[in-house]
This record gives sequence, C-alpha cells and structure tokens, in this order.
Amino acid sequence: MIKRRTWEHLRDALYRLEAAAEDVAIDIGTGRPTKTDYVEALGHLSAAVRDLQDVAVEPTAIGE
Repeated sequence: MIKRRTWEHLRDALYRLEAAAEDVAIDIGTGRPTKTDYVEALGHLSAAVRDLQDVAVEPTAIGE
C-alpha cells in the first residue's frame, strides 16, 4: 500500500514522461531534425525524468 498522494504524484509523473516521449518521437521523427532539435528533445525528456525521480514510493502498513 502507498499513500494516495504518492500514487497520484507517481501516476502524473509517468503520464508526463509518456507525453514527453511521444512529443520527442514526433518532433525528431519528422523532417530533418537539427542539433538544436535534439538538444531541445533531450531537455524535454530530462525534465519529465526529473519529475519521476522526485517520487519516493514508501510502503504504508495497514493497522499499525
């Protein structure tokens, strides 16, 4: 069991990571991306990963 707030934070961070990955796939997968495009894509993904790194999932005991 984890606290509801932790679960919601984790769910939201995973959603942001998924959205960032989709955005990058679209941005880099079309046309001829430049070095700047790759740098921006990496920044976008890095921000989403940092959000996920901030989530600490600690088990919560029931009845203690």
